[in-house]
Order: sequence, then C-alpha cells, then structure tokens
Amino acid sequence: MAYGMSALDASVIALGPADKLRNSIRILLVDDHVVFRAGLRALLEKQRDLVVVGEAGTGDEGVARAHLTRPDVVLMDLAMPGGGGLEATRRIVALGIGAKVLVLTAVAQERQLLDALEAGASGFVEKAGPVEDLTRAIRTVTEGRLFLGADAATLVVLQRYWKEGQTQDEKAAADRLSARERQVLALLALGHTSKEIGRKLSVSPKTVDEDRARLMDRLGLRHRPELVRFALRTGLLVSEADVRSIDSGGGTRGGSGGRKGGKRPRKWEEGGRGEGTIPT
Repeated sequence: MAYGMSALDASVIALGPADKLRNSIRILLVDDHVVFRAGLRALLEKQRDLVVVGEAGTGDEGVARAHLTRPDVVLMDLAMPGGGGLEATRRIVALGIGAKVLVLTAVAQERQLLDALEAGASGFVEKAGPVEDLTRAIRTVTEGRLFLGADAATLVVLQRYWKEGQTQDEKAAADRLSARERQVLALLALGHTSKEIGRKLSVSPKTVDEDRARLMDRLGLRHRPELVRFALRTGLLVSEADVRSIDSGGGTRGGSGGRKGGKRPRKWEEGGRGEGTIPT
C-alpha cells in the first residue's frame, strides 16, 4: 500500500479502459464471501455494458464503498456482519447518490424481501438463478424500474404474504380506485415514467401526471417505497403482462404464467442460460 493511502482507497482498483468505465453501468458488490464476489465480478465483466467499481465484505464497508465509488447498482447480500445488508440498504439509499440496491438472495424469505423493499431496495434476484436474470435485473433497476424476480409465482407469493397484514382502510382505498387508476398505480410501482405509462395505456403523459398526483393525494403516499408497499398489500402490483387486465374490482382477469417448462435453468456458476420472463 502506498504511503498515505487508506485501506479503503487502496481497494479501488483501475478496472480497464476509461471509455468502458464512463459508458458502462457501475456496480458495487457487497457480500461476505470472497470467492463468490470473485466469481460474480468475472461473470459481470464479460458483459460489455457492466463494470465492477468496488467490493465490500460487510454492510458498513458497503456503505463506505458506495459513498466513495458512486455506483449505479449495488448488489447486496442481506446476511452479513457489520450491520447487515438491510441496514446497509437503508443507509445507501439515504446517501442520495442515486444508487439502486438489488438484493442477492440464496433463499427467498418473503418477510426479508419485503423488508428490503421497504428499506428502499429496487428489487431482488436469486443467487441460484440463471445469468440472464441477473443481468436483466441490473439493467432494469438502472432504468429506475422494479425487479421482483423472473418467476411470476414469486410475485404471487409476496402479495399473499403481505396481504395478510392489509388493513380495512387500505382495502377500502383500493376498492375506490378506477381501473385506469389501478393500472397507473401498478406501472408507477414498477418504476415507469409518465411517458412510458402514457404509451402503454394510450393516454397523454399529462393525463398520467394528473392521475399520479390524484392517486398520491387520495392514498396519502409521498414516496415510491410507500407506493410499492400499498400496491403489494392490495394485490395491485402485477407483472407488466397483466397490467392491461386489471379491473376496477381488484385483481386481474386471467394472469400470466411463470417459467415455461419443467426444467430448472442452470445456475450462474454453471454458465447456463435461463428462461426468466419479467419484461423490461
């Protein structure tokens, strides 16, 4: 280590041509398993638009690295020493640097994932999933959208789990929404802009802005994590394929399926290609 250089500074390594660093999605890896981080870094840097700008092995180190490197996406393990991934997620979001936190999960425990969303995470992806799910998730959250796993069944489980705590006030508020208000709410929760929502619903961006302002006021919501929480608890957070089928009485008409076929895709470490289907 050079004289006068801190351990934190020394860990930030030159990562290749300056052009790639400037034009790529900048990623911070936060996981306490060194071998896993090394494999993940090698995998991600095979992608032309992805570059790893730092690594951390604890939640506290993750916050410090995020402050130093200003990543676009933080890949966060939740079960770590040093404050843990959940607290680190809250602190990184509070930094206000625009970094999107994407939770890496070995076992999808619904309560833990919901807590991560409430802490400000932009989604989660399974460690045992295919490479395509991971890279799709990174690009999705970079665009400001929510990624809740590539399997539609996961979203159904999350909704059922959270709806157990739904209050009568929330149910009544959801029941008063029109079909288009429900569609706008679902797409806002997924992270779409007014222009994108207008295109999907064949209305003007100005109309979407008016719907959004009215929704937030009627529901008493101010921030996106609150909107995501409300949409999940009331069953209105659906896959994009189902948004058009939302009716004014709650839920959807019909529904999209999960992963096709009976074979589980090969895992990241096997270099397999999966069949994840969340639209981007």
